[in-house]
Parts: sequence; C-alpha cells; structure tokens
Amino acid sequence: MRVRILSNGCGDTIVAAEIERRGRKDYIPAENWKELEPAARAELESRGVRVSETGNFGCPQQIAEKAQFGFELFWAQSELAIGAALAEWRREVLGASDYAVLAIQHGVSPRTLQLLEQQNHAPRRADTRRRLERAYRLPHSFFDGLVEE
Repeated sequence: MRVRILSNGCGDTIVAAEIERRGRKDYIPAENWKELEPAARAELESRGVRVSETGNFGCPQQIAEKAQFGFELFWAQSELAIGAALAEWRREVLGASDYAVLAIQHGVSPRTLQLLEQQNHAPRRADTRRRLERAYRLPHSFFDGLVEE
C-alpha cells in the first residue's frame, strides 16, 4: 500500500491509500483526510500544483504517517465479503472474540450481529445501523448503502 494525495480540481485535496486489486488501482480515503487537507494542499502548492488542477501525487512521509485508515482499507485488502471482513475486524482489531458480547455491549441483538457477519445482512432500522457502526468503529452512515429500500 502507498499513500497518495489526490486532487479533484474542485478544491478537495484527499490523502488516500493506493492499493492494487485484480490488476487495477483503487483509492481508499484516509478517515481523517479533512484534517490532513491543509497540509496536503500546502504540499501540492509548494510543488506548483494549483487547487484547480486534477491529479494523483506522491505523499510526503510526514503526512502519510498521520493518515488514519480503518475498516474500509482492511475490507478492500481482505477481498472478503462484508460479513466475513467484519468478523475478522472484530477479532483482529477490536479484540472481541465473541460477537454476542460485542452486541450486548452496544445495545444490539446478538442475532443482528450474527446475521451481519454470517449472511451479510445489514439491518433495516437506522438506529440499529448507527449502533453497529459505533460497535465496529465504522464511519457514520457506512451501512446505509448496503440496505435495500
């Protein structure tokens, strides 16, 4: 994985991880990209890159070290289904070996976590999705795109 600075030409300067999957490059924004944006923009300006230019640029070590990546990068690199990736994340990163304990700690039914991890089933209720996002330390509204309306 390499860390890059992406400029979209519309004023956003995003620090992102570059990974290669199945012969193509993907970019996963750092969770704290907005916090890093002023430093990344200053770096590009020092290279003569205007904010209105688009491009993919190398990221200096001091900015790359501050970039924080979470589950989205973990999932992208794992090539697992969402449920299996969340189960691995829970065990490896959160240190919770039992899904039922994690569920109870966050006010969610253990069955809800079991369905999510084993059958990739995201709950329909928004309040339950928010509790799951907190439990797994995911970005706000992460599950919203996974729920069928």
